[in-house]
Amino acid sequence: MQSVNSECGVEASNRPIHRDPWTVYLEYYRRYRSDPGSDHLTTVHCAGTLIDNKHIVTAAHCLKAKFSRLVARLGEYDTTTEIDCFEGVCADPLVRIQVAGMITHPEYDHSGFDIAVLRLGEEAPYTNFIRPICLPSGSAPDGTIFTASGWGETPSSREYSKVKKSIPLPNWDMEECKRFFDGTTVPSHIICAGGEKGLDTCRGDSGGPLTWIGERTELWGVTSQGMLDCGRAGFPAFYSNVSFYLDWIQSVLHMEEMDKS
Repeated sequence: MQSVNSECGVEASNRPIHRDPWTVYLEYYRRYRSDPGSDHLTTVHCAGTLIDNKHIVTAAHCLKAKFSRLVARLGEYDTTTEIDCFEGVCADPLVRIQVAGMITHPEYDHSGFDIAVLRLGEEAPYTNFIRPICLPSGSAPDGTIFTASGWGETPSSREYSKVKKSIPLPNWDMEECKRFFDGTTVPSHIICAGGEKGLDTCRGDSGGPLTWIGERTELWGVTSQGMLDCGRAGFPAFYSNVSFYLDWIQSVLHMEEMDKS
């Protein structure tokens, strides 16, 4: 496995197989009464984003499911193949690392503050297919086009995507988004994005990244919720605004460092 430098937010190339190397597929395992001695992979679908070699950001509601253990699947592109190849470039073997800790935002109430941090049981390797994303800095300019990624359903087929999607989503002005919050002010912990026919995050994309590509790629949102009928024109999806949670994320990482020392 070829190692690379640890600079955040940089892809190895613009090939699809190298795209969004920070997007993590989450595997949920559960014990059943009929077979209490072993774990079985369940059908829960969520994603996350690698922010350093030990931590993943995801949606808090992704941790509501019943499971006995959670595994981060790193370096995934095509969920149906053991070795992923595209246009003559093949990825390294998948890396699976068990999640050792889960920290949900203390104000999560099943609708707002939908964000959590996962701590990996061992350090993730950095390769051309596994890299961390940068946390947001500054402010995104007007007319920003974000990008979401994941393996959730596609609006046209309503089937889970076998390959990692990369979806361009326009940022919504907060005034435009007011009507989805009964005309009140849009909470500052929310980003509205999307609203174009056939382009949307859907069921199974929860917890995955909403990114902005500037000099480096930054994590601006965490896929949270949207319309049941995803991909409808004029209806955005909602993402947890990572900028709003930066202090909390940094405090979690600081506490983790303190616990190690």
